[in-house]
Amino acid sequence: MRPRGSAPLRRALVIVAYVLTFWVVLPVLLWTAGTALDRQAGWLPASWAGGWVVGAVGLAYMTWAIVALRRHGGGVPVSALPPPRLARRGPYARARHPIYLGATLVVFGTGLAFGSRGLAWVVAPLLVPLWTVYARLEERGLVRRFGGEYRRYRREVGLFPRPGLYRLSQAVQVFRVLDVRIEGREHLPRRGPVILVYNHACYLDAVFVGTPTGRPVHHLTTAEVYRRGAMRWLVSHFVNVPVRRYRPDPMAMRAVLRLLDEGAVVGIAAEGERSLLGDYRGALPDVAGIVARLGVPVVPVGLSGNYDAGPRWADVVRRRPVQVRLGPPIAFDGDPAGVIDDALRRLLDADPQPVRLAGLPAAKLGRVLWRCPRCGESDRWRPAGLGCDRCGAAYAGTADGWLVDEGGTRTTLAALGASVAAFPEEDRLAVVGSVWRERSMYGPIEPVVLVARGRVAVTPDGIAFDGGQVSLRAVRRVSTERADTLQLATRAAMWQVRVTEGSAFRLALAVRRWCGTRVLAGSAP
Repeated sequence: MRPRGSAPLRRALVIVAYVLTFWVVLPVLLWTAGTALDRQAGWLPASWAGGWVVGAVGLAYMTWAIVALRRHGGGVPVSALPPPRLARRGPYARARHPIYLGATLVVFGTGLAFGSRGLAWVVAPLLVPLWTVYARLEERGLVRRFGGEYRRYRREVGLFPRPGLYRLSQAVQVFRVLDVRIEGREHLPRRGPVILVYNHACYLDAVFVGTPTGRPVHHLTTAEVYRRGAMRWLVSHFVNVPVRRYRPDPMAMRAVLRLLDEGAVVGIAAEGERSLLGDYRGALPDVAGIVARLGVPVVPVGLSGNYDAGPRWADVVRRRPVQVRLGPPIAFDGDPAGVIDDALRRLLDADPQPVRLAGLPAAKLGRVLWRCPRCGESDRWRPAGLGCDRCGAAYAGTADGWLVDEGGTRTTLAALGASVAAFPEEDRLAVVGSVWRERSMYGPIEPVVLVARGRVAVTPDGIAFDGGQVSLRAVRRVSTERADTLQLATRAAMWQVRVTEGSAFRLALAVRRWCGTRVLAGSAP
């Protein structure tokens, strides 16, 4: 049996040993090494007063990190005595090891202030790889202690402070890179947790939503963009939260709750997927129900002009006037989805939104207008020219985003798309593309695995391809990714059909019809 009081004594001895090592012995060794290099190289002292500022900044940063570690983690800066809680706030929200960063600045500033080139330009830079290796060793223990929580933290926060790409939203407004106009900024709380719900029609909506506030907005973003190296890097720097839309995702929900608990701003696209035809499709009921129960301010953000800036089917983004209009926080006094829908529709200039076809790839209109909107003919319909050789229907785009038929009647792309979708579908659809499968729906987000290439047949029985088939009886959720991918989720797997010839949106519509009400579109976290 251990004598009472041995644990506190051991803890005190460990702390004293670390203080002596890292605050006394190590600084003396670093100073000795720097001055020895000066003598060896014949460098004369050349002090710079700004070094005192650099050193003071580093010391202040270290102090801030130590206080934050004690306050939010309940520990002390001793790797042998890890904190009982994972510190994520203050400097730990921007870098995983801010104490080491601050110490490096102190060494660099000290060398500048005392004119030691060896200390400033040799010893201080060499410290970076040394403490990086040491930090990696420390993190092994942190992973054992905190498990998945630390792994997620390590994915979200770098060893060094990352440039917050959400600042791009403010740069867009300041430098007028995009034509963004803002109304209702006064409805946005200046501090504390808040959820921004918005209509979604363009790749750049996260940038548009971020323009009214100087605070970073953490957007729920489809897990698909985390499967590619360059895109993963981009979105992870845009403080996004990955969500698997094709199944309930408790990990994403926990991330949202943690962010709100930390007083952050969370952005949620009410519709889930981007609007295909520029019309607001309505909030997902399960998403709206969760948002209504979180007990934080929910501010609606209506985006007008974003569909004209980047219609989903066209795979392009262009500079167009975009109106960002914020409304007062939503009072949930009825059906959550209906309340959100009413709040957002009041903020839109038009629903559906117009789109100017000039300058867009006309051939890609076949993704949304795969048959004649008037007679339903597919073989004699020319989507690039918006004309039908069977019934004589012809449409032309106008400068204000409308379409006019041969008789002069004005309509919208959304109305034509609705007419196309209203026709009964064939019992067999064939496309050219590839079939992919996710390794695991419940592990880390990884690239999907190629299963087959070539012709893919879609029928009421299932998706048939070279070497396999997915039965529609097993499908639970149907969604689309980008403008070329049908996504199907069963209880055990997620499948993708990436279409190179044909329309992924047509496939999704057909599968939903054949599966009926037992399948869902999209998913909530």
